[in-house]
Amino acid sequence: MNTVFKHDKPPAALLLAAGSLRAALDDMIAAYAAAGGESFETLYGPSGSLRQRIETGTKADAFASASLRHLAALADQEKLEPPAVFARNTLCVVLRSGLRIDAGQFVEALCDPALRVATSTPGSDPMGDYTWQLFRNIDALHPGAFQALDGKAMRLSGARIPAADESSPYFAAFAEDRADAYIMYSTNALVLKQSLPQLQILRIPAAYDVRCEYGIAAGKGSDRGRHFAAFALSADGQQVLRRHGFELPQ
Repeated sequence: MNTVFKHDKPPAALLLAAGSLRAALDDMIAAYAAAGGESFETLYGPSGSLRQRIETGTKADAFASASLRHLAALADQEKLEPPAVFARNTLCVVLRSGLRIDAGQFVEALCDPALRVATSTPGSDPMGDYTWQLFRNIDALHPGAFQALDGKAMRLSGARIPAADESSPYFAAFAEDRADAYIMYSTNALVLKQSLPQLQILRIPAAYDVRCEYGIAAGKGSDRGRHFAAFALSADGQQVLRRHGFELPQ
């Protein structure tokens, strides 16, 4: 009698990543597979929420975060390898159709109680953390602005990991007339404007600007994660990020 040994197929490699990286990393995974690398399952969401997933037992082969702080904390817990910066982003303000704000009136307009300002959620989402840093930067030159902005900001995204088929909260905010302005990543604004071309994008004046750094790290001991992280930092991987509007590490 012949004995047949069954070999369980190893689970697919798992990449956790900031939601703002979805389009870029989907393309990068495809490029990586085309170059001979394996495919990855993905889970996108706010980086702070994803960090909590890893801390409570999710075994990620790689984690691409919009904040180095979350990666460093997981590396200290020996759940990730040391991280590396692999992309940068900036904030901007997206304005509803018909609304114009002169750069010289940026702070006055943003603090106007009549202007409905939407943001992401600080703590769980780095985009929210960067936004509150923006508020502090404004307050340093315009005392009292932080209190006004912190009090009026509507936290419409970033509080949880969205379902895979869930529509964009940025799209809904404008399509359902829930906001006049939304502070978000410049890369998110470019994607949103493809669906709602009537929206306006306002650059943040340099005096208040915030630099947003993205990092990537392999899961502790994961060769699959190390190989993908190396690809993300390679010329081919960086070209994908550039194509999606991200700035590259200096």
